[in-house]
Amino acid sequence: MPQIEAGAESGHRVRTLFTVFFKISMVAVGGGLAMLPLISREFVEKRNWMTDKEMVDVIAVMQSMPGIIAINMAVLVGYRTAGFWGAVSAAFGVVTPPFVVIVIVAAFISFFRDNRYMNHIFLGIRAAVCALILLSVIKLSRSVLKNRMAVILALAAFGGLVFLEFNVIWMIVGGAAIGLALGVCHLLLLKTVDVKKEDGK
Repeated sequence: MPQIEAGAESGHRVRTLFTVFFKISMVAVGGGLAMLPLISREFVEKRNWMTDKEMVDVIAVMQSMPGIIAINMAVLVGYRTAGFWGAVSAAFGVVTPPFVVIVIVAAFISFFRDNRYMNHIFLGIRAAVCALILLSVIKLSRSVLKNRMAVILALAAFGGLVFLEFNVIWMIVGGAAIGLALGVCHLLLLKTVDVKKEDGK
């Protein structure tokens, strides 16, 4: 019975992943970053399939991988919550709506390109997408920027990207290296303190 229940739960998650990513992909105009608040709401807040920390880790991995952000996000979330078939289901869910829309747009490309009303509509959509991305940044920063060093690194990375036009890949690699170095220093400091305590005894 437990195996049957586990299989039913896994099948339910696979179907849910397809449905949720299909719906998100239909409304999240602007790509993978615009999907972040919707994905977080569905899988962290609503279903409790992931934690805020796990979502941040998924985003970090997604940003460091080649390929389309939306598909990377779907595959990572799908695999994290339902294994291989979850990744496949989520990927198909997120790809299907854009595929259908692109086929339709390709058939009527001249109408969309020359219609000023459509241009105004997409202008409003882009503004809404900016708001969605900003909301994601604010929510995710609460679970990441918990100490002074994290805030300093975040501000330094932001300044490097905006003002110095650093390469994003090297920025991620540098952040990982700094994080590793800080972790090693912290461990060495703890060992030094433990040694001093033992010597004091």
